[in-house]
Amino acid sequence: MTRYLILFFIIPFLGVSQEKFVIPDSLSQKTFDQLIDDIDDSEDDDPILWTYLKTYVQKAKNEHNDEELIIGYQKTLKRLPENAALKYSDSILNIATRLNDDLLIGRGYIDRAVIYFKSKNYDESLNNYLIADKYINETNDVYTQYKIKYGIANIKSYLGHHQEALNLFTECKEFYRKREGYNNRQGYLHSLCSMGRSNFRLSNYEECSKINKEGVAESTGEDFTLIHGYFLQSEGINQFAKKNYKESVSYLQKALPEITQNEDFVNIAITYMYLGKDYLKLNDDEKAIAYLQKTDSILQQHQYANLDLRETYELFINYYKAKGDLENQLLYTNRLLDADKILEKNYKTLISTIHKEYDTAALIASKDNLEKTLKRNTIISYTVYCLGALVILVISLLLVRNYKKQKVYKLKYEELIAKTEKKETTPEETIEVTEEATDDLDINQDIIVKILNGLETFENKEEFLNAGINQSALAEDLNTNTSYLSKVINHYKGKNFNSYLNELRVNYAVTLLKNSSVHRRYTIKALAEELGFSNPRSFSDAFFSQTGIKPSYFIKQLEKEPAPLLSA
Repeated sequence: MTRYLILFFIIPFLGVSQEKFVIPDSLSQKTFDQLIDDIDDSEDDDPILWTYLKTYVQKAKNEHNDEELIIGYQKTLKRLPENAALKYSDSILNIATRLNDDLLIGRGYIDRAVIYFKSKNYDESLNNYLIADKYINETNDVYTQYKIKYGIANIKSYLGHHQEALNLFTECKEFYRKREGYNNRQGYLHSLCSMGRSNFRLSNYEECSKINKEGVAESTGEDFTLIHGYFLQSEGINQFAKKNYKESVSYLQKALPEITQNEDFVNIAITYMYLGKDYLKLNDDEKAIAYLQKTDSILQQHQYANLDLRETYELFINYYKAKGDLENQLLYTNRLLDADKILEKNYKTLISTIHKEYDTAALIASKDNLEKTLKRNTIISYTVYCLGALVILVISLLLVRNYKKQKVYKLKYEELIAKTEKKETTPEETIEVTEEATDDLDINQDIIVKILNGLETFENKEEFLNAGINQSALAEDLNTNTSYLSKVINHYKGKNFNSYLNELRVNYAVTLLKNSSVHRRYTIKALAEELGFSNPRSFSDAFFSQTGIKPSYFIKQLEKEPAPLLSA
């Protein structure tokens, strides 16, 4: 359902030269920066996103602002299918060529390279990266030069040129390592992770472990949790190659939640496949087949195959061959043949040279023999029926899940409003400092009272909105030490300092948004800054953790409420 809604809203947007879009009155006064915030804060499946994108593009056209028009096209093409995205990249190149700007032209070809890479057209992707490189080398933009180098390394890795890829990834890693800033840090970690995988492909297992250990240690910060799981996964796969199957399982199971959070279906499938391989080696067939079936389910859902995941079907065929299960042999033989069709399309330059345990001729012969044994027509009909039922079940589950999700969000919102109103009318309870508590904390009673009074002042004066506040600073303000402060907060507030601070800020945010229509028009980024959070992600995560809903959803629901709720 969500997919069809998205298509409904983007169909009029697929042509770059569509009829002039009329900017809604509510957005007509917004600046480009404000529209960018709206675009970045919107979910990809939210139809309002396309209104923001079209407004940005039309505003740039109205103002004859080519630089902003390019940005609008770039923001748009990232969310479109290949053919439509290529049309936008063509328009970007036309503008950049007219401006005679080598940097913009180079970046335009990078956009095309990324589009082709995502659609598995690696030859075209490489050609566009090489063209981009010629233009970018005419500029002083070293960062973009290494962005191209990283893209080329990725393609070489996909095409099996692992030593060449490793050399390029190593150059990128050294470049990003020496530079400051979030993007360079990300580039360093991604390059390091890719170096580990390349070493694995080259059977340099000890070097791979060394890199993965470094990557795990370097990616522990909150801003880099998404890549942390990939280092764990890499080491899990590496441990399998070293025949340490239990260690492999441990690493892969730690990696799985983080990779799942990233919604990376390919690496989720690879993780499941290696867990299946581990359990086959550990003689736990039940768990092994369960994990391999999860991999198969993902591949069927996305109609996807790659050179690594192809092995899933070879494992199935060998397993069911040993069991004498002809039905499942036929099922996974057909799946393997389907996978090879995808591979032949996506890996034209490589597929003829790779080693395959089951080549196409042998597979077809096996398939024909199995179909005769199992009465071909009956098997095919049964397979079609099962696939149709699976599709219907998946669609039904998605619809039910979406309905339940909305219902739960609505309930959470109503509970939050009720809780806020009750708090506004109910006086706060006075905290009593007992001798028992004093003994438990091993702190003088006078000091506890002093800290509690200080916390009350801290809350009443709303000092928790200060972006620079931390436990050490507050302890200094209260003339105490961090140990005493931590103990008192844990005992009397029932949580650690960070949770206490986030709770105060989120409670303040709820009341502020409920009573101030002006603040409901703020961006998430602006709200986060006003509330003392370091970035929009931290604010959104803290709000969701405490209330069970996102701040954007809370604001939308408040806007739906009748007018009396909007007044102070």
